[in-house]
Amino acid sequence: MQALILDDRYERQARLTAALRKTGIRTFATSIAQVAETAIRGALFDFMIAPERVNGKLTHSLFLLAEYRNPVVSSIMLTDRSDPDTEELFLLIPSLHCLLAPDSSPELIRKLAVASMAGVTDGRGAMVLRPSMRITGGETARPRFATRRAVAPVRAACPAVA
Repeated sequence: MQALILDDRYERQARLTAALRKTGIRTFATSIAQVAETAIRGALFDFMIAPERVNGKLTHSLFLLAEYRNPVVSSIMLTDRSDPDTEELFLLIPSLHCLLAPDSSPELIRKLAVASMAGVTDGRGAMVLRPSMRITGGETARPRFATRRAVAPVRAACPAVA
Protein backbone atom coordinates (compact mmCIF):
# COMPACT_ATOMS: atom_id res chain seq x y z
CA MET A 1 0.00 0.00 0.00
CA GLN A 2 1.16 3.49 -0.82
CA ALA A 3 0.30 6.79 0.82
CA LEU A 4 0.86 10.35 -0.35
CA ILE A 5 1.49 13.00 2.28
CA LEU A 6 1.32 16.58 1.05
CA ASP A 7 2.10 19.09 3.77
CA ASP A 8 4.01 22.36 3.94
CA ARG A 9 4.66 21.95 7.68
CA TYR A 10 7.79 19.82 7.71
CA GLU A 11 7.60 18.64 11.32
CA ARG A 12 4.06 17.33 10.89
CA GLN A 13 4.99 15.78 7.54
CA ALA A 14 7.94 13.93 9.10
CA ARG A 15 5.86 12.66 12.06
CA LEU A 16 3.09 11.42 9.74
CA THR A 17 5.60 9.72 7.45
CA ALA A 18 7.26 7.95 10.38
CA ALA A 19 3.91 6.82 11.81
CA LEU A 20 2.73 5.35 8.49
CA ARG A 21 6.07 3.67 7.76
CA LYS A 22 5.92 1.91 11.15
CA THR A 23 2.80 0.18 9.86
CA GLY A 24 4.58 -0.91 6.68
CA ILE A 25 2.89 1.59 4.37
CA ARG A 26 5.14 3.01 1.66
CA THR A 27 4.94 6.79 1.82
CA PHE A 28 5.75 9.60 -0.56
CA ALA A 29 5.96 12.96 1.21
CA THR A 30 6.30 16.40 -0.33
CA SER A 31 5.55 20.01 0.48
CA ILE A 32 5.04 21.17 -3.12
CA ALA A 33 1.67 20.74 -4.82
CA GLN A 34 3.20 20.40 -8.31
CA VAL A 35 5.43 17.53 -7.12
CA ALA A 36 2.38 15.84 -5.57
CA GLU A 37 0.46 16.25 -8.84
CA THR A 38 3.29 14.63 -10.78
CA ALA A 39 3.46 11.78 -8.26
CA ILE A 40 -0.31 11.21 -8.49
CA ARG A 41 -0.11 11.10 -12.29
CA GLY A 42 2.77 8.61 -12.16
CA ALA A 43 1.68 6.23 -9.40
CA LEU A 44 -1.46 4.85 -7.82
CA PHE A 45 -1.87 5.84 -4.19
CA ASP A 46 -4.18 4.02 -1.80
CA PHE A 47 -4.27 6.87 0.68
CA MET A 48 -3.74 10.64 0.69
CA ILE A 49 -3.27 13.07 3.57
CA ALA A 50 -3.10 16.81 2.98
CA PRO A 51 -4.22 20.05 4.59
CA GLU A 52 -6.94 22.01 2.83
CA ARG A 53 -4.35 24.57 1.76
CA VAL A 54 -0.67 24.12 0.92
CA ASN A 55 1.37 27.28 0.46
CA GLY A 56 -1.90 29.25 0.33
CA LYS A 57 -3.51 27.17 -2.47
CA LEU A 58 -6.43 24.78 -2.12
CA THR A 59 -5.65 21.07 -2.46
CA HIS A 60 -9.15 19.97 -3.54
CA SER A 61 -8.08 19.36 -7.14
CA LEU A 62 -5.28 17.05 -5.98
CA PHE A 63 -7.72 14.96 -3.95
CA LEU A 64 -9.95 14.70 -7.02
CA LEU A 65 -7.00 13.81 -9.26
CA ALA A 66 -5.97 11.04 -6.86
CA GLU A 67 -9.54 9.71 -6.95
CA TYR A 68 -9.63 9.88 -10.74
CA ARG A 69 -6.41 7.89 -10.96
CA ASN A 70 -7.51 5.37 -8.30
CA PRO A 71 -11.28 5.28 -7.64
CA VAL A 72 -10.79 3.45 -4.31
CA VAL A 73 -8.33 5.94 -2.81
CA SER A 74 -9.06 7.07 0.75
CA SER A 75 -8.35 10.62 1.86
CA ILE A 76 -8.00 12.62 5.05
CA MET A 77 -8.00 16.40 4.95
CA LEU A 78 -6.41 18.43 7.72
CA THR A 79 -8.36 21.63 8.32
CA ASP A 80 -9.35 24.03 11.09
CA ARG A 81 -12.77 24.60 9.53
CA SER A 82 -15.78 23.69 11.64
CA ASP A 83 -18.50 25.66 9.88
CA PRO A 84 -21.61 23.93 8.47
CA ASP A 85 -20.22 24.32 4.94
CA THR A 86 -17.67 21.58 5.59
CA GLU A 87 -20.36 19.05 4.63
CA GLU A 88 -19.94 20.27 1.06
CA LEU A 89 -16.37 18.96 1.09
CA PHE A 90 -17.70 15.40 1.38
CA LEU A 91 -19.93 16.01 -1.64
CA LEU A 92 -17.10 17.61 -3.59
CA ILE A 93 -14.50 14.96 -2.74
CA PRO A 94 -16.15 11.51 -2.47
CA SER A 95 -12.88 9.84 -1.42
CA LEU A 96 -12.73 12.04 1.68
CA HIS A 97 -13.14 9.87 4.79
CA CYS A 98 -12.77 12.54 7.45
CA LEU A 99 -11.67 16.03 8.34
CA LEU A 100 -9.16 16.34 11.16
CA ALA A 101 -7.65 19.25 12.99
CA PRO A 102 -4.11 19.99 11.80
CA ASP A 103 -2.76 19.38 15.31
CA SER A 104 -4.18 15.83 15.50
CA SER A 105 -1.70 13.24 16.68
CA PRO A 106 0.14 11.28 13.99
CA GLU A 107 -0.89 8.07 15.78
CA LEU A 108 -4.60 8.95 15.42
CA ILE A 109 -4.10 9.77 11.74
CA ARG A 110 -2.23 6.49 11.26
CA LYS A 111 -5.08 4.51 12.85
CA LEU A 112 -7.64 6.25 10.65
CA ALA A 113 -5.48 5.67 7.58
CA VAL A 114 -5.18 1.95 8.27
CA ALA A 115 -8.92 1.68 8.93
CA SER A 116 -9.70 3.60 5.73
CA MET A 117 -7.55 1.29 3.65
CA ALA A 118 -9.01 -1.92 5.06
CA GLY A 119 -9.63 -4.32 2.20
CA VAL A 120 -7.54 -2.39 -0.33
CA THR A 121 -5.41 -4.59 -2.56
CA ASP A 122 -1.84 -3.85 -3.50
CA GLY A 123 -2.95 -2.29 -6.79
CA ARG A 124 -1.63 -5.08 -9.01
CA GLY A 125 -5.05 -6.59 -9.66
CA ALA A 126 -7.10 -5.30 -12.55
CA MET A 127 -10.27 -3.38 -11.85
CA VAL A 128 -13.20 -5.57 -12.81
CA LEU A 129 -15.80 -3.81 -14.91
CA ARG A 130 -19.34 -5.05 -15.35
CA PRO A 131 -20.22 -5.99 -18.95
CA SER A 132 -22.28 -2.79 -19.30
CA MET A 133 -19.17 -0.72 -18.51
CA ARG A 134 -16.78 -2.40 -20.92
CA ILE A 135 -15.66 -0.65 -24.08
CA THR A 136 -16.98 -2.45 -27.13
CA GLY A 137 -17.36 -1.48 -30.75
CA GLY A 138 -13.75 -1.00 -31.79
CA GLU A 139 -12.03 2.35 -32.02
CA THR A 140 -15.24 4.33 -32.45
CA ALA A 141 -16.52 3.31 -29.01
CA ARG A 142 -16.52 5.81 -26.18
CA PRO A 143 -15.21 4.75 -22.78
CA ARG A 144 -17.46 4.58 -19.75
CA PHE A 145 -15.92 5.50 -16.44
CA ALA A 146 -16.48 3.74 -13.16
CA THR A 147 -17.06 6.07 -10.25
CA ARG A 148 -18.45 5.99 -6.73
CA ARG A 149 -20.15 9.33 -7.16
CA ALA A 150 -23.92 9.42 -7.07
CA VAL A 151 -25.06 10.72 -10.42
CA ALA A 152 -28.65 11.63 -11.12
CA PRO A 153 -29.89 11.05 -14.67
CA VAL A 154 -30.16 14.23 -16.70
CA ARG A 155 -33.13 14.67 -18.97
CA ALA A 156 -32.48 16.83 -21.97
CA ALA A 157 -35.31 18.97 -23.22
CA CYS A 158 -36.25 17.73 -26.69
CA PRO A 159 -38.62 19.66 -28.92
CA ALA A 160 -41.52 17.67 -30.21
CA VAL A 161 -40.95 16.33 -33.67
CA ALA A 162 -43.91 16.75 -36.01
